[in-house]
Amino acid sequence: MLTGSAENQFLFNRATDCLQENKSEEAIELFNQLLKKEPNNIHALNGKGSGLMQLGRLDEAEDVFNESLNIEDNPMAYLNLTIIYGNTQRYNEALKYCDLILELYPDFSDVVKGLKNNYMDKKSDNGLDGINPEARKLIEKANALKENNETWSGGKLHDEFIQGSPEFKRITFWDAWELYENAIEIDSECENIVTSYIIELKNRFMQEFLFFDISRNDDFSPDSKTDKLKLTVMKEILLDHDFTQAQLATRELLTIDENDPDAIDYHGVLFFYFDEIDESIRCFDRLIETGDGIYSFYGKYNKAFALRRKSMITGDLEYMVQTLDIYDEMLKDPNTFDRVKPYQREILDKLQDFMKIPLF
Repeated sequence: MLTGSAENQFLFNRATDCLQENKSEEAIELFNQLLKKEPNNIHALNGKGSGLMQLGRLDEAEDVFNESLNIEDNPMAYLNLTIIYGNTQRYNEALKYCDLILELYPDFSDVVKGLKNNYMDKKSDNGLDGINPEARKLIEKANALKENNETWSGGKLHDEFIQGSPEFKRITFWDAWELYENAIEIDSECENIVTSYIIELKNRFMQEFLFFDISRNDDFSPDSKTDKLKLTVMKEILLDHDFTQAQLATRELLTIDENDPDAIDYHGVLFFYFDEIDESIRCFDRLIETGDGIYSFYGKYNKAFALRRKSMITGDLEYMVQTLDIYDEMLKDPNTFDRVKPYQREILDKLQDFMKIPLF
């Protein structure tokens, strides 16, 4: 038996069945019930850790598997920690655990050798050898956020955010960007590597956040000079990632019509990309003042991102509060509620972390 009584064994079996059916929350609750009765049951701890992994709560899962190992060395805890380290790009730790498992538990060699080869390949590709360990850990965590969206700031994941959804990905991009910049502050030697990651992240931001599809305009005509220039801007941003050329085309648009709302929006977006945040905000303010309908929406929506970025740069919470004010206003419109709500909650969480008081 894996537990001390038939009753507890039944509870364990129910929890395991839930785990196999991907009913992760229910499985964790059942394992917790069992652990109240048998706190040193490593099988229940490993089951709970597996449930947390299914939910993407890797920091919590790591703690649970380490708790299991503190009670007794066991292959399942070592193997799951190896996978967590690999998924969060902590390849040195993953490889260390691979070697440990191969030494202690040769029956797992087929699985572990495959993992080890995979992690060795990935380690050689990420170019982080020689980087300050603390900076490296931040970069690896940021990479995991950017690529896999495996956790959210503080290890929290609100019920309304489905892991892997566009909303979840967008929120983790902010945390990844901040971690990259923190890594550069710790070790300037990693700047070249990290800058390339930030550029990749910015390219994703341009697609996900700050771009308005001009084909939605009723009067759009690909034969007009103005709309040809707009297509050029879209191409340079979305396909070629040549933001200098996009900026030149945008300036030409503004010489044709300085009040063209698309051109004003593009100008603000490009200022955002080049971290000229005050200029970006001025463009979006102008769009809010002069635009209507979808332009008014994007003016507010994009200004919130620019303010969010300014808060990152300056460390001034006031800009984050201003961002929250914009989201609170936009939440009053049922047509924009679903799109805005995740960002509003992310800001609330950040402010709560800083202020150490509950805000909701």
